[in-house]
Amino acid sequence: MKNFFLILISLTILSCKNANNSFEQEEKAHMKLHEEMNKVDEEYQKFEKILVDLYLESERNPEKVIVKADSLLLINKSEKDKYKSQIKGTVEDQLHYLKAELFYKKNEYEKSIKELDFDDDYDFVIGDRACAYAANYLKLKQLDKAKSFVDSIRKGYYIYDFALANYNESVGNKDEAYKIYSMIKNNKSIKHYAYYKLAVNRFEELERVNPKLLNEIYFPTRNPSFEIADSDNENRTKIFSLMEKLPENQDWAGTRIVESPQENDKDYYWVRVETKQNKKFNYYIYQQTFEIKFFDTINNKLLTLEQWRKQK
Repeated sequence: MKNFFLILISLTILSCKNANNSFEQEEKAHMKLHEEMNKVDEEYQKFEKILVDLYLESERNPEKVIVKADSLLLINKSEKDKYKSQIKGTVEDQLHYLKAELFYKKNEYEKSIKELDFDDDYDFVIGDRACAYAANYLKLKQLDKAKSFVDSIRKGYYIYDFALANYNESVGNKDEAYKIYSMIKNNKSIKHYAYYKLAVNRFEELERVNPKLLNEIYFPTRNPSFEIADSDNENRTKIFSLMEKLPENQDWAGTRIVESPQENDKDYYWVRVETKQNKKFNYYIYQQTFEIKFFDTINNKLLTLEQWRKQK
């Protein structure tokens, strides 16, 4: 029996040791993976800085930038570096898209399309790329193709409604364009998008007695320095962190920002936290001070956290 217990203890120690070794190996592998990912990310950030400089230079000398982009594409094609090789596809895509933008601005629409063609088959083109195709084909007066690419952007994608309105306005469907611009104008949830003001401008132009109709579809840029949206990610990150620290939210299941200042034209975020017991807590968090108040949705009453806690 004594020998049995000795064997059992030995096996237990060995098992724990193996488990510890396995855990340590997993941790080391995990850390190594993060290190590798960080190095790849560093290379991409370096490329983004180059791309920003190219976009800036293109405002003065687009022809020179097209030549530079071609040189970078050749270098990228033969790239052997361990980390740079992992972003080759993205670099290629970005450089071709840059050239497509520049050719479009130079009114060389066929060349722009050729740059967009380099990789994707028509059947799989969606989003910004589809919008860029639509812009080119409209300029070439190939209206059916332009409309098919507007449809390919996909309803629900951030730029779809604006591109559709652009298309309708450009082909003379003023009333339909006006209706879409009006819908965009009245949708406060998208006020933070860069195109929102452009849509409002078009809405106001079409309200004139003799409006000057648009003759192009918006060509989305991929300039890394261009903000597609007036993002408040920094505030949102801070808000989620504040919510995590509240003792009432510890049994957390989900957090949602119901309204933001960009949507409600107020100075607060309305935040809803749901617990695992399906309890829902509503808070107002003020944009400037990040003061938190509890919103009693049943009585439509706003309370300080202290007042709320005394009532519980």
